[in-house]
Amino acid sequence: MKKMFGERLRTLRRQKNLTQEQLAEIINIQPENYSRIENGLSFPKPENIVKISQALDVEIAELFQFSNINNYEQVLEKIISKLKTDEQTTAMTYKYLRSMGKI
Repeated sequence: MKKMFGERLRTLRRQKNLTQEQLAEIINIQPENYSRIENGLSFPKPENIVKISQALDVEIAELFQFSNINNYEQVLEKIISKLKTDEQTTAMTYKYLRSMGKI
């Protein structure tokens, strides 16, 4: 999931003709941290997801529209498995969904 999210961010950032450094500055994080997000090594905090969507002028949902996801059941199975086995991911997902008013 982190890898797909990072790839999606890279695509959207390039469409806006922004460098990683420029976007990192706009959302007020270290360029190294932003690079880790795009490279699929980390996932942004919920508040940074909001900042990224604003900086890229896209809806939050658009950040998660991965063109390479075409098997809903397979994706759902992977997400559920990750949530069941990774407490940090579960907490982060909960905070994200709560911040969006989904739960």
